[in-house]
Parts: sequence; structure tokens; C-alpha cells
Amino acid sequence: MKSRWFILVLLAQFISFPLTAQEEATEEADGVRYIDLNPALVTNYGGPGPLKYIKAEVSLRVDTQDAYRLVRYHMPSLRHALILVLSQQTEETVGTMEGKEQIRMQALSKLQSVMKVEEGSALIEDVLFSSFFVQR
Repeated sequence: MKSRWFILVLLAQFISFPLTAQEEATEEADGVRYIDLNPALVTNYGGPGPLKYIKAEVSLRVDTQDAYRLVRYHMPSLRHALILVLSQQTEETVGTMEGKEQIRMQALSKLQSVMKVEEGSALIEDVLFSSFFVQR
């Protein structure tokens, strides 16, 4: 039984290898690159009172391979900055589309300022929330 699982795992690795190589080639050919922040960000917000949580899946858009590499290198600082932005939100900002857009713009500004301090250039072109869940 263990040998069957071992064979299945090996086959899965060999089958997925060409897809990974193809994705990397596509990434280098395209001008725009997206960096997914994994795992998703989870933080509480809203100050004192009952705990409320935000869970956000975030992608960052960069335009060059060099920017991609540098942003990946500084990911711990960027994740920290995003958690601070999300944790400072109020019920009003997370409850409306305009508020969520405001959060996105705050996050973009904060991340660009982190990259300016670290690398001398903003490098991050946009912040995208692929999911944004609020638990009240």
C-alpha cells in the first residue's frame, strides 16, 4: 500500500514539473507580474469591544522581473505593513465598497513607502484583494 502512494507521489511530481517550467517562461515573457501573499492575512480590527476579524487574500502587481525579485525579498516587511493597515480599520471602512477602495489605496501607499525606504523606489504598481472577508 505504501509503495502505491510513493509511486503516485513521484508521478505527480514528474507531471507537474513541465507546467512549472512553462509558467516561469511565461512570467519572464510578460511585462506584468503578480505576487500572491500566502498565506492570507488575518487580523482583528475595530479597537476595543468584541473581536472582529478581517481575512484578506492579497496580490501585488509589479512590472519588471527585478521588481518581482525585490518585492519577494522584502515580503516579511510588506506583510507587516499590510497587517497594520488592516488592523487600523473601522466598521465604517470595511462595510462599504468605497471604504474597501480606501483600504486598498492606503495599503498601496504604505507598501510603496516601505519599498522606497528599503530599495529607493516604489516598485509596487497596484494592490489587489482577491478576497476580503469580515467577521463581526
